Amino acid sequence: MEGHLSDGVVVVGEDAKQRFHDSRGYGIPKKGNEIELDPVEAAHLLLRGDLDNIDGMDFIQFISAQKPDFSAQFSTYLDLRFRGFHLTPDGASNNLSSSNIDFTVYERGTKPPDGVVKYELRVIGERSTIPADQLGEHTLAIVDEEGELTYFNTTEIEPNGKKQFFPPPSQGILLTDTVLLKNPNSTFHKEGFFGQHIPNTPHIQLSLVEAAYLCNCGLLSINGNVLHQGRKTEGDLFDHRLSVYTVLRKRGLIPKTGFKFGFDFRVYQDFNTTENVLHSEYLVKVIKSEHVFSTKELSLNVRLAVGVRKRTLFAIVDGSSNIRWVLVERVTP
Repeated sequence: MEGHLSDGVVVVGEDAKQRFHDSRGYGIPKKGNEIELDPVEAAHLLLRGDLDNIDGMDFIQFISAQKPDFSAQFSTYLDLRFRGFHLTPDGASNNLSSSNIDFTVYERGTKPPDGVVKYELRVIGERSTIPADQLGEHTLAIVDEEGELTYFNTTEIEPNGKKQFFPPPSQGILLTDTVLLKNPNSTFHKEGFFGQHIPNTPHIQLSLVEAAYLCNCGLLSINGNVLHQGRKTEGDLFDHRLSVYTVLRKRGLIPKTGFKFGFDFRVYQDFNTTENVLHSEYLVKVIKSEHVFSTKELSLNVRLAVGVRKRTLFAIVDGSSNIRWVLVERVTP
């Protein structure tokens, strides 16, 4: 059986509809028994020997004539077909409008056009970049320089916790990049998980973000301007971090510094007292909406979180009060 190129697709006749589309989910039916194949589908059928040639071209000749991004697309298609999935190039079967979607992938045992969608997949090479404002729209298939695949789900979520606590009003002393509380109420740290005790003393040291939050809540008065000090130390990142910290607290989550993990915050969903603290659920990184990720940066953040049994959550800020919360996790199809 032969295929013929026509306006960027491959047309196959004879019994192609029954043989390839109806039984195995390839292509889009046209008149009679003809189907139109995307080039990646046609290449796969050439590789399998189901097509003899396309306008006289064998598999090597055909893929050599394709666009530069074809290799990553074909590697992904081949991998998912090998794993037992049916998939449609460009999301055409669902009339998806996003130009970032390269494949619609169906649950195993189902196929287009009426199958159950498992992933809306975007394919990129390892040297590509990903704008932060596009995370959360789709699953990523990242193809490395050896043709191996790594898959990441990016999902926009609304994180919530179970703990809201407002400590008794206190007074603090502003230092260079911390605020010192002398003899605060015992519940301050034990139940609210604010600050850190200075060893062998009743005193508590707060981060500037914690102190600014408590000042904004009317629960802390200090001998200086903590917002000014925070901005002097971190620039506009301080305001973004404070905004994220404030929303997390309002949602019943407990944020603490995530520095030792390379993140802005580690976040607890459930918390009773410091004597019964559970593992934090998320590692949160505050990202400006105009940020552009490298694939290595994205992969590193996810790997670090998995290595300490946590989940990677990006708080994407746009300079206003809006925050998009995007969970990024590695998946194995």
